[in-house]
Amino acid sequence: MNKGQRIIGSSVLIFEAIAIWLAIPVAIQNHNIDPTIAIAVGGTLGVLAVLIPAGFRRGWAVIAGSVLQPFVLVTAFWVIEMLFIGGLFAGLWAGGLFLVRRADQIRNQRFGPQ
Repeated sequence: MNKGQRIIGSSVLIFEAIAIWLAIPVAIQNHNIDPTIAIAVGGTLGVLAVLIPAGFRRGWAVIAGSVLQPFVLVTAFWVIEMLFIGGLFAGLWAGGLFLVRRADQIRNQRFGPQ
């Protein structure tokens, strides 16, 4: 796992965790979701988003982060605003990792493997 993937992936996941946690009061107040369910689901997804960046050193974080994205999008069935927020972060996740890989390919072509 290279440094660029760790930086981009960790940044996206940490900000995604904050957005998920901020959606908990919206789910409770605006969408009448039971507070226990909202806190359990939002809290679990948020904690996972915070814990996954630790896996970048071992190499499993890209897969775990990619698995997390659809779960965040599924929350849009209860909190419609999460469709936009989840889609935004899923796009940032995929786009960021793609661009880092592409940048590595270009750097390796020009300067050789590092």
